[in-house]
Amino acid sequence: MTDTRISTISKTYAKSLVDIASESDSFDYFKSQMEKCLDVLNSSEDLKIVMENSSISNIKKIDMLNEIFVSKIDNKILNLLKLLVEKHRFNEFQSIYKAYCKMIDEKSNKTNVVIISAVDLNFEQKTNILFNLEHKLQCEVIPEWNTDSNI
Repeated sequence: MTDTRISTISKTYAKSLVDIASESDSFDYFKSQMEKCLDVLNSSEDLKIVMENSSISNIKKIDMLNEIFVSKIDNKILNLLKLLVEKHRFNEFQSIYKAYCKMIDEKSNKTNVVIISAVDLNFEQKTNILFNLEHKLQCEVIPEWNTDSNI
């Protein structure tokens, strides 16, 4: 399972992004824009190294971001990336994304749930579990189904 801790700083940036997205009801749009950025960042180890290297100037890093993303992502997300470079917080971007997703899920009354069973569940069993969870939690459940024969 991935580390789900989210820093206070990430929550602050994510909250600001939620506020901006709420002005134009762009929650899903901003989420997909951030996912595009993460895809690029996660696919290039060299880019990660450059962005984390303190000996490379912020101006060069921002120029690189402009070159990579200027016509590919929304300006507001690009500006967030630039701000993170300027504040030496670029390493927080993935955590900001997680915090943002969590906040928009809460806003839309959704919750992510990891469901682990000892055996594979059929459609009817999964449907029954989802129904019971949604009834108990009083929200829409977004399930992640896992099987672990050791439990």
